[in-house]
Amino acid sequence: MISPHSNYIFIAVNYNNSNFTINYIDSINRLNLIGNEKIKIIIVDNNSNQNDIKNLNNYLNKVNNADLINLSNNLGYFKGLNQGIQLVKKDSNTLLIIGNNDLTFDENFILNLKKINYDKDIMVIAPNIITKEGRQQNPHVIEKVSFIDKLKSEIYFSNYYVGQAFRFINQAIKKTCRKPPILKNNYKQMKIKRGIGACYILTPNFTEKFELLDDRVFMWGEEALLSNQIESVGGATLYDPSIIVYHHESASVKGMQTKDRYNIVKESHKIYKKYL
Repeated sequence: MISPHSNYIFIAVNYNNSNFTINYIDSINRLNLIGNEKIKIIIVDNNSNQNDIKNLNNYLNKVNNADLINLSNNLGYFKGLNQGIQLVKKDSNTLLIIGNNDLTFDENFILNLKKINYDKDIMVIAPNIITKEGRQQNPHVIEKVSFIDKLKSEIYFSNYYVGQAFRFINQAIKKTCRKPPILKNNYKQMKIKRGIGACYILTPNFTEKFELLDDRVFMWGEEALLSNQIESVGGATLYDPSIIVYHHESASVKGMQTKDRYNIVKESHKIYKKYL
């Protein structure tokens, strides 16, 4: 079993949505702490516009535990996170909390995290991520993806217009069958195939084996690459419902054109599909 930690490093990527990032930092600095816990925040900016960077810098001048890394190009999600990960000291007392900037952390996030005892094979902890509609996004994938789901993905990515028709039908079915979100209270702490990519907690077991995340995709599909990375050395992901994070969902990509988004995901799918 692993002892509780004392250093918590939060790393997120910003891209033209500094207001989300400011709220993200505020929520971290409101977390309840006991003892000698230390919190460090690293924001990696993926070449945002000057107004957004100015807004973020004005805020960060008033914060003493957050650093900003300015990139000259938009590297994407995991590549951006890796820019922050490579700069931090990784030891047995440190947990890395990585993810989106459109997150708000439950005030007892760290207190509950300290209560978790996990085995040596646990490399990633997937928190209980809840959307503003009350939908729980974890556990994202409990077991290996079925052949039918893989086939659906192949059809979706065969052609943009086929994919949009497929998407329209799927959304219509969901809308017809829509029910109020049901919290997954029946899920207890458990090992899962992979968690949703919005937030991960990297344990010292991960940083002992890996310097960085597998960042071969620009965006989307990171979950499959991370689960493959973990499983390649006999590791596992642990879902814990007591570690709560609220997710505002896709803040950095909501303005992206549908076809641009489709093409990015299609290119990512070519890489991650074999790890589903």
